[in-house]
Amino acid sequence: MTTSAAQSATEQPEQDPALPQDTARRTWRQVAGSTASGYGALIFLILLAVTFSVAAPETFPTWDNAKSVLADQSIPGILALAAILPLAAGEFDLSLGAILGFSAIFATWASNAGLPLPLVALLTLLLGCCVGCLNAFLVVKVGVNAFIATLGVGTLLAGGNLYLTDSSLLTLDSASFADLTITKAGGLQVVLGYFLVLAVVLWFAMERTPFGRYLRATGMGRDAARLSGVRTGRYLTTAFVTAGALASLAGLLQASRSGSVPPGIGPDFLLPAYAAAFLGATTIKAGYFNVWGTVVGVFLLAVGSNGLTLLGAQTWVTNIFNGAALIVAVAASVLLARSRTARTSS
Repeated sequence: MTTSAAQSATEQPEQDPALPQDTARRTWRQVAGSTASGYGALIFLILLAVTFSVAAPETFPTWDNAKSVLADQSIPGILALAAILPLAAGEFDLSLGAILGFSAIFATWASNAGLPLPLVALLTLLLGCCVGCLNAFLVVKVGVNAFIATLGVGTLLAGGNLYLTDSSLLTLDSASFADLTITKAGGLQVVLGYFLVLAVVLWFAMERTPFGRYLRATGMGRDAARLSGVRTGRYLTTAFVTAGALASLAGLLQASRSGSVPPGIGPDFLLPAYAAAFLGATTIKAGYFNVWGTVVGVFLLAVGSNGLTLLGAQTWVTNIFNGAALIVAVAASVLLARSRTARTSS
């Protein structure tokens, strides 16, 4: 080996002192970007809570206010959990708010007619399952677009509301029915427990069972999933039926908690449910509709509405907040989906 060859073999390349800094900078950017995309909604929720606590220190950061928010959002939270099932399968169910409303009216009407509470609850849940079956039949078997099918079914249920209530307020007569939700455990209304138990069960089903994997496969590419042997029609049907059952349960609980139901109940619950579901798709498990992200979305909307109300904002401000949250959440979900597709293709 010549001297020049030996020197070239033993010499170390001169390092650029800026490289470690650039690497560290890129690493911090990646960490910050990953945190923002994966936990952005949760971070925003914390910031909202801090902001309202500073702006309204005597009313917002109190245990009484927290209990009120938790109880008030349990039923909308159950409807948001219902919404993520068809969404995970790649479809929308626009009848969920109407199912909630019709179920609340039906449960109140049946209870006032003298039926025992267990039978009222069973019939109400069966009603939601039947509506879900109708949606699934129209979408899966007949091939009607899910937007049109579920919107039409929701309109039919709105007509049923007017029929059962005779276009007037329906008041619940049974005290035991009211106790179903307003009973307290540990200072909190038990309706919050229903919401959290359902969240845990649905999380386990979607994240820890083959059902959840096949449901997501149906939503991510129905034709590809079908060619892979997934019975997409079965999973889509299950999504609609389960969503209908959860929406009817939310209606049953709403009737219990409110004590009275107007004939127009239902539609106002739909937009916040979808806003929470899409916000959930941007956090915890970004890019996918998931249970705990949806729970964060529910309470983000709740904290925003509650804080604005305590600060004296008018009702239209809350509507703008919810609408803006839905638009931002859907846009963020689309961008995350494109980013995931780009990474997969590369």
